[in-house]
Amino acid sequence: MSSISCRSMNDVVEFAKDREQQAQDFYLQCIELSKHKGLKDFFREMAEEEAKHLRMLQELDLSQTEAIQSDNTEDLQLSDFLVDVHFKRDMSYQEALIMAMKKEEKAHRFYSAWSKRCSKEQTTEVFRMLAQEELKHKRKIEEIYDSDIYQQD
Repeated sequence: MSSISCRSMNDVVEFAKDREQQAQDFYLQCIELSKHKGLKDFFREMAEEEAKHLRMLQELDLSQTEAIQSDNTEDLQLSDFLVDVHFKRDMSYQEALIMAMKKEEKAHRFYSAWSKRCSKEQTTEVFRMLAQEELKHKRKIEEIYDSDIYQQD
């Protein structure tokens, strides 16, 4: 993995692409190793989400960074109260959701922290955009967890 720096937009984008590729690779590996078809489908959706993030970064016009829009997605903070779960071949749907939520939570916090570390407005905006993308993804998983798992308890 490459190291991160705020020196240039290219550095930031290349680093982010590397992180998104690693996340996609993780979910692709989960598809291969999971025993349950339903989880394979879930992990496929997760890999596709990471591929969307990667495509977004690949298509980002570095000369037009002032046009970057960051949504303000509300953080439901559901994952804040859950313990990390690590992949295992026979994990449950609930465990898979928690694992994915926690991964998105960590990615959101990572990009948020870096948005505050960079002094250049352009690189700060890219990190803010990435943080919001991760938060949107986290929220989507939290809503699934809330409707499929939490409401059943």
